[in-house]
Amino acid sequence: MPKLIKSFKSHSWPFLLLLPTLIPLTVFWLYPLLKTFYISFTDWNYISPDYDYVQFDNYQGLVTDSFFLKVLLNTFVFTFFTVVPPIIIGIFGAVLLNKIKAVRNFFVATIFSSWITPTVVVSMVWVSIFDKDTGIVNAILSKFGVERIGWLAGETTAMLVVIIVTIWRYAGLSILLLTSSMAQLDPDVEKANSLDGGRGFRKLFRITLPAISPILIFLLVLFTLDSLKAYDQIYILTQGGPSGATSTILYYFYVLAFEWYETGPASALAMIFLVICLLISAINYMVTKMTFKN
Repeated sequence: MPKLIKSFKSHSWPFLLLLPTLIPLTVFWLYPLLKTFYISFTDWNYISPDYDYVQFDNYQGLVTDSFFLKVLLNTFVFTFFTVVPPIIIGIFGAVLLNKIKAVRNFFVATIFSSWITPTVVVSMVWVSIFDKDTGIVNAILSKFGVERIGWLAGETTAMLVVIIVTIWRYAGLSILLLTSSMAQLDPDVEKANSLDGGRGFRKLFRITLPAISPILIFLLVLFTLDSLKAYDQIYILTQGGPSGATSTILYYFYVLAFEWYETGPASALAMIFLVICLLISAINYMVTKMTFKN
């Protein structure tokens, strides 16, 4: 009996230490997840205490809904064009800043402000910049004889504006991390590469990018997940319009759940969104594993 008690204490102690983490994780993550999964099979409208079990109708309704397919396409287009450009800007910005070391820290700190400034505040500023009547963009274009453009009123231009604002926000973090990573590269390796004729783009692709690949992968994952859950800038700039041209999955979830009170379909959409995020995480894991293995 004493041995059994001693064994129980030795094996239960790690779980007791994990309780402060497991309790809030269960209450605020696992339970809501399971509850959302259950609601996704009902027609609950968020207000009525009564609801019916509708099996897979919510999922079938979303998959066959043309607007959902449009939202899905918007999400992938938005994600692609807000993930790749900031990383490219960060690479060339870091190369340039590491050549002007005297004022590098000042410029990095200034550029980084785009990332730490609240997205709502940033979006409100950009609304005034792209305003049709008083915006500085149209004011500049009018000097060259271009007619004023309703940037936030056109389906193509509205998505372009949202992408530009998001790229501007991501570029600050990208430049900061990549500038720091390049500054820590071994100068002896760079000198040896220069002696072998490795300069310019050859040096960039043969030495610099492979050396900072962990940071590049981190930025790729971070920007991808952040773009998938983009909401603030879309709400402030366009509210998903015009005609759903800038609606993404998360914004569509907000509309379904809190404007139309269709909690069942909204929960189904949330589960689909979770599956998409898990697939992207799995792909990232495999790519990261292959990168570090090589």
